[in-house]
Amino acid sequence: MSIKKQKRINEAMKLLSPQYRTTPFDPKFNIHNSIKHELAKCKVIYDLKKRGKVVYAEAIFKNGSRADIFIPEDYQVIEILHSETQSEALTKEEYYPFSLDIIFKTTNEILK
Repeated sequence: MSIKKQKRINEAMKLLSPQYRTTPFDPKFNIHNSIKHELAKCKVIYDLKKRGKVVYAEAIFKNGSRADIFIPEDYQVIEILHSETQSEALTKEEYYPFSLDIIFKTTNEILK
C-alpha cells in the first residue's frame, strides 16, 4: 500500500467514533437486518477486498450515524437497500459526515 493511500485512509478514519472497534473486512452482522441484506453486504465487502480496498462494516461515525459499508480510501459509504426505498434512505444522508459520498445499492442489484 502506498504512503499516499495510507494517509488518505488515516484521515478518513478520524470520522469514526472512538468506540467503533473492528478490523477491516469483518462483515459485522446486524441481526436486525434481513438475511438477504446481510448476504448482499458480504458480497460487496468481498468484491471490494478483491479490488484491494480497505472496508469497514457497520461503521459508526462520531455523530452516531452508522453505515453498512465504509470505504475510507474513497471517502464513500455504501448503503444496502432491502426493505427501505431509496427516498427513505436519502434521509440518512444528512446524518453522515458531509465529506462522504453515499452510494445506494439494492440487495437485488447486488445479488443478481
